[in-house]
Amino acid sequence: MTRWMRWALCAVIVLKIQAQPPQQSEECLKASKQCEENTDCIHRLAVLQSACVTNTCQPQCRESAMNLYQNREGRQLLRTDASCVPGRYELEKCGLLPLKSPKHCSMAKLVCETDLQCNAKWEVFVSECEGETNQGRCSEQCRQHLNATLSTTNGADLRECTCTDKEDQRCLQLKDITLKTCFEEERPTPPPFVETNRVSDVDPISHADPRRPASSDPRDMPDTAGQTVLSLVVLFSMLGLIQL
Repeated sequence: MTRWMRWALCAVIVLKIQAQPPQQSEECLKASKQCEENTDCIHRLAVLQSACVTNTCQPQCRESAMNLYQNREGRQLLRTDASCVPGRYELEKCGLLPLKSPKHCSMAKLVCETDLQCNAKWEVFVSECEGETNQGRCSEQCRQHLNATLSTTNGADLRECTCTDKEDQRCLQLKDITLKTCFEEERPTPPPFVETNRVSDVDPISHADPRRPASSDPRDMPDTAGQTVLSLVVLFSMLGLIQL
């Protein structure tokens, strides 16, 4: 065999390998077959297949992935390694596969909501704290509610979830306000500023008359001059009686 023929044979082998479809797991193929047997699931899968072809994380791909995940058979399909799922490269790139991290925040929230334990804790946080976080505040109690959600298996990815550059406001609201507000450390409230006047800082008691009780009212002090005059009158009267 000549050198040219060997090169040609190698080229044919490489092209044949590249032409083969990627290996698909039995788990994925089984879940895909179950989806095909469900009319609703196969319809949602067809929408995903047509939407997730640009590798640019378009909103249509995100919505179709979340729509498929809300179907029971579709959820089982996306929970596999997704090796047989159409558009899986874009799904992974955009954080739309439930077993991959980081997740898109909307998908992370949906994964939590479809789990009983996670959803129960998440609903407590939303019902009691959403109004507070919308105002940029998060109390210690709300922080504890969110941490309870994050402690669950299907809620942990909310901590590191992401938003793409082609977003609606729902993801940004969830990530930058609802979640981020309670992720930040609570800053201690500074003491209120009290303006002081140095002139008025002198203790008036320390400059009071030492002969006067500190707690007395000036009107309660005895009239010393009047008592003196009265004493003199009494004295002179007594002297006059003695002379008589």
